[in-house]
Amino acid sequence: MKTHYEVLGLEPAADTDAIKKAFRREIARYHPDKVIHLGAEFQELAATRAAELTVAYKTLTDPVMRAEYDASLAAGLPPPHVPQTPRPDPIEDPSQPPPPIAETPGSKVRFAAERADRDVILKRAITGRIRGIVEALYGKLETPVVRGFDLAMVPMAKPRFLGVPAPRVLIRVLDSVDGAAIAAAHAAASRAGVHTGKSPVAVLLLARRIAPQQEISKAFEAIARRRQAPDAPDELAVVAVDIADWSCRLPPNCSAIVRKLTDQICS
Repeated sequence: MKTHYEVLGLEPAADTDAIKKAFRREIARYHPDKVIHLGAEFQELAATRAAELTVAYKTLTDPVMRAEYDASLAAGLPPPHVPQTPRPDPIEDPSQPPPPIAETPGSKVRFAAERADRDVILKRAITGRIRGIVEALYGKLETPVVRGFDLAMVPMAKPRFLGVPAPRVLIRVLDSVDGAAIAAAHAAASRAGVHTGKSPVAVLLLARRIAPQQEISKAFEAIARRRQAPDAPDELAVVAVDIADWSCRLPPNCSAIVRKLTDQICS
């Protein structure tokens, strides 16, 4: 398996500026716009590669994580923070499809594990991107564990310093988002208890497959008709984010605070 340095095409002594330049150069090759004309298989491979680049970049630009990573490499140990990502076996004749893979005892388990590893990389890349945006908008974050979500973010700055109540942001990465997923996320967020005062709660459901707008709208309407608990936040907005093109489906009457956040994510 390639090291983070090899993924970025760098020497281990590379400085931060070189790492940033290499990341920008490599990630541009796998932007969704560059592979949109290709088949789903190639788009998925590009997404996996982009995720690997993102994990490498975040590790090597964080002094603590890089020191830990370098120490593990020097000791010949499995590097920390590095999910194992399967690489496709080479095909002798690229013009021909690969031969069918014969199932053997344990193959289903192995393939499931490989898919799980890849999903971990993608999830980390996606949540890392959103976290960077939230930090840029609101400063340092607390990340409490909230059941039912992959990441919860609570800005530490007081509203008087920000000028507006900072949103509490909950993230969940799914295979697809439909009306049922929106309803379930809203119910889970209502019970999370992460809000204080007038701080809105923004729930981001991220997936490559989003249900038709009609179904999404019906889910938003059903939530609006639901009686809210007395201790529920003043605003709890569930947003469906299509990570294939980074477009957002927002409920009607979102506050300016939630729209500012989603404008940054879906730009």
